[in-house]
Amino acid sequence: MPVENHFQHQQYPTEPALTPVLRMLNVDEAGETDFSKLHTALRIGRVVVVHGTFMGDDPFGIAETLKSIAESVPLLARQLNRLAEASLEKTRPFTSSLTGDVGNFHEPFRQRFQELVGDDPQVELLSPTWSGQNHHLARADLAVRLLHQLLVRPLLPDQNVLLWGHSHAGNAFALLTNLLANHKTSVAQFFDAAAQHGVTHWDEVRTNLESASSPHPLAKRVFIAGFETPVRYGWDTDGCAKLVHVTFHRPYDEKSPMMTKPLFPPHLPGDVASAKWGDWVQAFAIAGTDVSTMPTRKINQNLTAFLEANLPAPQHGIDTRFIMPKRVRDACFRWKTGTRCHSDGMNLLVDYELSGDLSTIGQPVELSLLGHGVATTIRWLPTHLKLVMDALLT
Repeated sequence: MPVENHFQHQQYPTEPALTPVLRMLNVDEAGETDFSKLHTALRIGRVVVVHGTFMGDDPFGIAETLKSIAESVPLLARQLNRLAEASLEKTRPFTSSLTGDVGNFHEPFRQRFQELVGDDPQVELLSPTWSGQNHHLARADLAVRLLHQLLVRPLLPDQNVLLWGHSHAGNAFALLTNLLANHKTSVAQFFDAAAQHGVTHWDEVRTNLESASSPHPLAKRVFIAGFETPVRYGWDTDGCAKLVHVTFHRPYDEKSPMMTKPLFPPHLPGDVASAKWGDWVQAFAIAGTDVSTMPTRKINQNLTAFLEANLPAPQHGIDTRFIMPKRVRDACFRWKTGTRCHSDGMNLLVDYELSGDLSTIGQPVELSLLGHGVATTIRWLPTHLKLVMDALLT
């Protein structure tokens, strides 16, 4: 989306501002790349690595629901809050022990990233992490958390930050660019819709934005690399310095090589499982695929009204007109567009030469999680880092 995006949603299909780039990647192509340029040329002093949906500390809203019940039943509040805290403490480590580096950023990934770049920049996993829930409020909260961290842990005067995110973490980055563009009216509407009054990081960020310039002084110090980010919220190009998208993509139509094979009618199950057309999840997780928790339902309805206000109503044909419910019907219409690329930033559409590495179920890691898992693997990190660094330096 353009300068002065005002939290507008991307359209289906998108019209990328920059011509997307198609690339075939080899796992060894990073070779002897000098990754110190990330610090010396781009002045990146901090890299914040952010996992995607369902990899957080409360992905299904269990702790959130327990806390909500505790507020309604004071006699059980102590026990329920203890259960909620135990769930928050154990969920993320348990998830990481199951997934490893397939579809998830974990500590060994951070360590390898740090080895590649040397002493500078400092590489960190987002801490405290975000819930990983699949809805507007969760992603909005992540965006606000990221800005809050930059406020309470300021960069040095000559430093920039690189946000490195997977899946819907990228859509939190998109919201962050709208916050940093800091158009006062739309920012106020965003905070009003989210209704998080009294939550410390929300209150402090809102207060800071109200007194800051537009764009915010941090805007041109934020570099963004999003991996397998579904096409959702629009980007405000005033809210970041550089923006790169890396997406696993295999063209199905030589006349439209930048489009993915439409997800409606549905792909054959074998094609989905083998990532025949690239990352199926990235193409699937568009508007209409969120899942609210009970405590967040009303707020997410308000955020939907705000964040999707500019999406036109689908004009259904006979193939989708009778699909129920409406949310699924509208998603099917949008899946038909084959949207793969984001409107703004550099879209790097990549395919992978198989490395020979296998996931825990014996599948090539490049095809894991329906094509959604390769972006977080340690094996492919050097190649991905070279790809992103070269794009940021261009």
